[in-house]
Amino acid sequence: MTITSDTSAPLVVVGGSTGQQGGSVIRSLQESDKVYRIRGLTRDVSKPAAKALTEQGVEMLSVNLVIENKAQVVEAYKGANIVFAMTNFWEHLDKAKELAEGKMFIDAALEAKVPLFIFSSLDSFEEYSGGKYKNVHHFEGKAQIANYGRSKASPSFTFVAVQAGFYYSNFTRNQIIRQESDGTWAAALPCKPDVLLPGIDVDEYGLWVRAAIEHEELRNGHEILACSQEMSIGEMVDEIARPYSPEETSLKITFKTVNNDEFRAAMPEGAPEHVKDDLMEFFNGLSAVGYYNREDVVRFLPYLSRKTTTFADWVKKKDMPEYGKI
Repeated sequence: MTITSDTSAPLVVVGGSTGQQGGSVIRSLQESDKVYRIRGLTRDVSKPAAKALTEQGVEMLSVNLVIENKAQVVEAYKGANIVFAMTNFWEHLDKAKELAEGKMFIDAALEAKVPLFIFSSLDSFEEYSGGKYKNVHHFEGKAQIANYGRSKASPSFTFVAVQAGFYYSNFTRNQIIRQESDGTWAAALPCKPDVLLPGIDVDEYGLWVRAAIEHEELRNGHEILACSQEMSIGEMVDEIARPYSPEETSLKITFKTVNNDEFRAAMPEGAPEHVKDDLMEFFNGLSAVGYYNREDVVRFLPYLSRKTTTFADWVKKKDMPEYGKI
């Protein structure tokens, strides 16, 4: 469906419109048989990705979504029926800054009288572990923002958290699987291979946001879990290593459980200590409490507009034998 400029259509304001999650939200709404106006927010409307969205009918606004620019954010949200917002801890590595920005987005939406606010959230490892894992900052900031949003909910302001599952793409760019000194490849992590990950192709994240928009009954719990398929991390590593044709041979990729000191020592030089704490406790916490800390992680799949990508199909599409070529 072509995006419209007809003012009778609901207006959806999308933060991070040229990024992975925001871009996915826009594409998912484009696929809908319903008609939407879309206003995309980005720092630089002159970059190619922003221009491409303009050509597709998206109203692009240049807004730097930082705490100092609340007035601009309020203006960008005015007239919206729906706002999708996200924060990015990895951009600045500062949980306090992420929390302040997320709260500002919610306050701006309230000031602009936005009736439906959808936030890309995550759970709290600290809460689920009874305070043991306090340093998973990239989860905790989003969890606290979601708590703030829920505290502001009212008959005129509906807050919904759409929690992003574990990106399949975390297995690319040497983020999890790294080359060993003997030339083989390994996922050397401080967790067991049987820990479960609720995986998604980030390009499909917007399907869950669209479900929140188009299925009012999903908003009652104020929380939607984005998960295409739950697999153990060991199974995922095995899938990457598996050959897909008779001509291919298995890649030498293994999963290794390492202790926390070994994991920290293998992290890139110059990584801040609080980031090392974050990732170490994240993987420790997967074994102790789990990514979502619940069993029914795929319950929202029936509400999606189409079937999502399995991890095996994503691996084939991404030509994961890249590990044997580097």
